[in-house]
Amino acid sequence: MEKILIDIGSSTVKVYKYSNKKLNLILQRSLYFKDGFDPEGGISPENKKELFELLEAIKEENKDVSIRIYATGIFRKLAPETKVNFIDEVFLRTGLYFNIIDQDLENFYLEMALVGKCNLNEPVLLINIGGGSTELVVMYGKEAIERLNLDFGVGKIISDFPQINEEISRAKLEEVVESVKNLLPSLQNKPKIAFYTGNELTYMKLANYPLKKNNLFEDEDHPYLIEFEDFKNKNKEIFEKITLKELESLMPDNPKWMHGARPCSTIAQAICEKYNIEKIVPSDSNIINGIVRQEFRHVTLSGSFRKHLDYIIEVKKKLENNGVIVLSPRFTIPKTPETEFVIFHGEEGLSPLELERYHLESIKKSDALIVCDPNGYVGASALLEIGFAHSLGKRIIFTEKPEEFILNNLPFEIGLLL
Repeated sequence: MEKILIDIGSSTVKVYKYSNKKLNLILQRSLYFKDGFDPEGGISPENKKELFELLEAIKEENKDVSIRIYATGIFRKLAPETKVNFIDEVFLRTGLYFNIIDQDLENFYLEMALVGKCNLNEPVLLINIGGGSTELVVMYGKEAIERLNLDFGVGKIISDFPQINEEISRAKLEEVVESVKNLLPSLQNKPKIAFYTGNELTYMKLANYPLKKNNLFEDEDHPYLIEFEDFKNKNKEIFEKITLKELESLMPDNPKWMHGARPCSTIAQAICEKYNIEKIVPSDSNIINGIVRQEFRHVTLSGSFRKHLDYIIEVKKKLENNGVIVLSPRFTIPKTPETEFVIFHGEEGLSPLELERYHLESIKKSDALIVCDPNGYVGASALLEIGFAHSLGKRIIFTEKPEEFILNNLPFEIGLLL
């Protein structure tokens, strides 16, 4: 089934079409949400207007297609009440759930995007630079062994060094690099190779960086690498010899995206210098690539265990086969089937109250509450759990459109990516 997945960061909106297990970028738009942003007031009226117009256009062009939003960066800085109100406003105006993912989940998606791509027997650094934040993850094989979440990105460089985006940069590359290096903490591990993610492969090809064939490992998504010294020299050329207009002309459909080119490359250069990176593998992978591989770490399933147990167990199996940990229900064989309150083998000795409290506690630890509601049926206990999840600001996903009127007025999503 075709789906539209929208990645909304601090300065860029990327729209992907996911169909037949293939992911294609279909739209990229620069929107500088940091401009006029206030944690209590939210994004500026101008940015809000442009965002809503974009979401409505995406809906109009993709009627009857499931659309998912994944927001990061500056949206995490919204004050709690402002965040709730904004999510409600987006849902009421567009019918879309504005899913703001936390930093740990974003890291997980980045790791999932690249896990297994590199089979070298040594640590590898993942670099993801956004408009308002930067994530560094050291991977060893399929395991993340070290993480750094930095509270700055492209926006800070543009703010601190406004001359960087003059036709020829009057900000000196070396000075900007040193300022970034001063913000970087130490790494315990000593990687020599870095994945540089977020459309960087496309950018380096457009800007004619001296890329070489990737002779470190084979992966069709990562055919090239660049020596750090070559990366550094090309950055200097883009600062001192290539005009901003020339950069903009490389991406005529979204020229503003190139306003982040010099700042982003500067941060990447500082990171590579600080941690003695020798080779860079440019990558177009981002969180959406990770999401389509595994969207959740932990979930709780809700629904009528009395009426729809087989349906719920089938959803549980599908999730677990995809690597997701289902925190509740833990067991699958009912001891008291079709009774008022179903107890499973393995839950003996626990009262209904204790079991419901465990179920609610698992919601706190979950990335989402998944409501199994064949034909839209939602029972009384599921209503309690949905209300609890909503009060926590948790993501709520129904497997089918719910019948209850009030549920259709709470922010929610329908269907799984599986």
